[in-house]
Amino acid sequence: MRPPNLCTVLRVLLVLLLCAERCVAVKWLALYRIKQRPWETTRNCTRSSGLAARQMKLCRDNLDLMSTVVHSAMVSMETCQQQFADRRWNCSSILRVPSLPMDLVRGTREQAYVYGISSSALVHSISRACSIGVTTKCSCGVLPNTTPTGNFKWGGCGDDLHFGLLFGEAFTDATLRNKKGKVKTSKKAMMNRHNFRVGRKVVADSLTQACKCHGVSGSCSIKTCWRALPSFDSIGALLKDRYALAVEVRRKRRKKMKVLIPIHKGRASFRDDELVYYEKSPDYCSPDSKTGSVGTRGRLCESSGWGPGNCDSMCCGRGYNNFTMEVTERCECKYIWCCYVKCKVCTKLLKLSQCR
Repeated sequence: MRPPNLCTVLRVLLVLLLCAERCVAVKWLALYRIKQRPWETTRNCTRSSGLAARQMKLCRDNLDLMSTVVHSAMVSMETCQQQFADRRWNCSSILRVPSLPMDLVRGTREQAYVYGISSSALVHSISRACSIGVTTKCSCGVLPNTTPTGNFKWGGCGDDLHFGLLFGEAFTDATLRNKKGKVKTSKKAMMNRHNFRVGRKVVADSLTQACKCHGVSGSCSIKTCWRALPSFDSIGALLKDRYALAVEVRRKRRKKMKVLIPIHKGRASFRDDELVYYEKSPDYCSPDSKTGSVGTRGRLCESSGWGPGNCDSMCCGRGYNNFTMEVTERCECKYIWCCYVKCKVCTKLLKLSQCR
């Protein structure tokens, strides 16, 4: 048997290195598949659940938080698909985790968004879990030590953003270290680390003031306020804005350090709340396994309007078919004393369009 030549060996090593780089990433989002399992033992803390080695240890040490981590995986995946439902790239590939299609490993702005949304969902979910007593590792957020500027007093139980940020960074960035614990310095790892950080910052910057009134007969003679996070839908929308304005970067050596810099000469750097990418996205019109595009054939579109979901844009010039669909639903519901709701059954026709 002829031994393999040097080129073949190098090619195999390159594939293995690329796989090692790809194999961590956001595979932990696959935890959404085990949402019904109890977390009373460590049997779910395995690679088959999508966890990297360091994440498995965090899992074993924080079983009381793992149901919240699972929730964050579900929230990030649902939000991503909601935000991009009317786009050619509709985030459907995220459902394939722990397998990672090429659109989530090539360094595109789509990959940047997925990393940002997964990181922010984790911080958001953990911070809120603390304030409702899910775990004894954290509780209410620290109240501001500044004097209130309005007719209220600080009190209540705010979201523990500080713990959420610490746990979120430890969990997501655990995938960006090698077996010896050293920080990975590849271009992809640097990009992913930054976009994880962007997700955390967007959550941190969204902390707002929530209040509750106290008083006789519903009056607001006394008002208590605390710091709380908004609904996650608003976080997803903010990150979608960051996606649209993502900065294309390249890697450069500066004083013995490798850094990412914008490719446009007019910009010297990028902000810590801007998503970055280094690979241009395809048009996602046709299926292409090399880019991770699944194409838009069969997608529903809007036959009128000028948004990204209109048929001319969604169908990439291939045309579309119009059809009607009969839908049955409850309607004209009335509350009957006491104590049930009575509804009629209505049938309506929906006029839909589908890409060829």
